[in-house]
Amino acid sequence: MARMLSPRRAAEVRAALQIAVGAVVAFYFATALRLPHPYWSVISAIVVIQTSVGGGVLTVARDRAIGTLAGAVVGGLVAFVRPEGVNWMMATLAMATAGLAFFATGRPWLKIAPVTAAIVIAGGAGPEGPAQLALDRVMEILVGSGVGVIAILLLFPRHARQTFSLQAREAAGKAAALLDLVMQGEAADGAELSRRHADLKKRLDGLGQAAASVIDLPGAQKETADRGALVRTFWRVRSDIVILGRGFQAPAAMDRLGPWEMASRGAVIRLEALSRGEATDMLGDPDPALKLGGEDGDLARGAAAIGLTHIHRDLDDLIARFRDLHLISRKSVANE
Repeated sequence: MARMLSPRRAAEVRAALQIAVGAVVAFYFATALRLPHPYWSVISAIVVIQTSVGGGVLTVARDRAIGTLAGAVVGGLVAFVRPEGVNWMMATLAMATAGLAFFATGRPWLKIAPVTAAIVIAGGAGPEGPAQLALDRVMEILVGSGVGVIAILLLFPRHARQTFSLQAREAAGKAAALLDLVMQGEAADGAELSRRHADLKKRLDGLGQAAASVIDLPGAQKETADRGALVRTFWRVRSDIVILGRGFQAPAAMDRLGPWEMASRGAVIRLEALSRGEATDMLGDPDPALKLGGEDGDLARGAAAIGLTHIHRDLDDLIARFRDLHLISRKSVANE
């Protein structure tokens, strides 16, 4: 059914099914293991699965497991040594959670530790006792986190890669539209240019998150590195567009930048091809005369020359990375 929908709707359906299956399976295992609070397993599974849309899944699962274990140990120790009484309960609860929160600053793997410690300390006075409560809490989080990771690996394992591919193509299309508007050199387009620059930055931030959300099993380190490198190359292309904009947006610049405008059209054409997932040839080095455009002291020509030189280099790198990561359709490559 997901294939019949648009790419975005298909991604939403996949995410919904992953969470539904993960929640049910986590509840089943927690209940089968007779854990007293199976909802913690369900919550952990949902949190881990949701990170497949915008973060490192394995990292979040690991952080939740380590943070829970740390919080359970601290909470258990405090619950054992604290004197009886409500006042001592509140005092030790405050000290333990404050201490863990202090050390959790800048350490994502300790983020959940204060929560676990509070549950163990506050709930340790019950019939279960702090030791059993801490053990149950750790088991519930481990079950939920494990189910979340397995659900992502087994249910629609290509979902994160497809999301990354879709967002990379969309970013190429946004960059092409931005560069095309930049080269028109219209001062009245200033507000629209600012909006499009902000939109491209947002897209690239999302692309970086999508790259981090793809789970690569052992042996796929090169592909992981290439995805990160592709995002960094996109940022360089955006910087090149900013430099070109300083040239084309200068007063009366279009009267002097005709050759640079024609040469930059090649970059727009190639970005548009990447946005469609089509193969395209490299730009190569620009005309040497265009690379030396600022020798006469014309700042507009100087910026255009620098921007053109850099975008040729960085866009060729981007095209190569699109090919390496198979973001260009095989049919298009075969017809190239």
